[in-house]
Amino acid sequence: MPEPNTYNVFLCHPHTHAVWVEQLAGRLTDEAHLTVWLDKWVLIPGEDFQPEMAKGLEVADTCAVFVGAETPSGWVEQEIQKALNRQAADESFRVIPVLMDDAEEAAVNDFLELRTWVDFRAGAEEAFHRLVSGIRGEAPGRWKPPPPGDEEKVKKQLRYIASLQSEGLLFDDVAKQAQEKLLWEALANV
Repeated sequence: MPEPNTYNVFLCHPHTHAVWVEQLAGRLTDEAHLTVWLDKWVLIPGEDFQPEMAKGLEVADTCAVFVGAETPSGWVEQEIQKALNRQAADESFRVIPVLMDDAEEAAVNDFLELRTWVDFRAGAEEAFHRLVSGIRGEAPGRWKPPPPGDEEKVKKQLRYIASLQSEGLLFDDVAKQAQEKLLWEALANV
């Protein structure tokens, strides 16, 4: 599968949370239809990873920086600095701090704390909605959870649309319109 020329988001994370971040990356890909730069998915085993990580940050539209209980250090800290430097040179590039469920606010460094956070400690579904909105560069608006019981039906319909799109039976713009219509209808019934 050829690598995309651009990514919607570069995921910068400590390796102690790699499983959690990969699960979220799967949701970003499968449910929100975003192109995700995740080291495990993109880096080729045996090759020098530093230039590829730098390239990933250069071609991504946004960078989501995942913060857990500890202050980012090592390679993660260097990725954060590269992302913040890019943002200083390119105002359209967003750096989104993402507080994971075990995050301590004291772990957020001085420059990241100046940005609007996405906080998974407060609720995963709302945080996911906020993260997707941030990656797309859209205001998240008011978030209301789907009514009980309808959530699985809506997810099933979204997966069906995604499968039609991946099989080439729906153009991307038609799939997006169908997804938006489905979501608006689901939210209208809340």
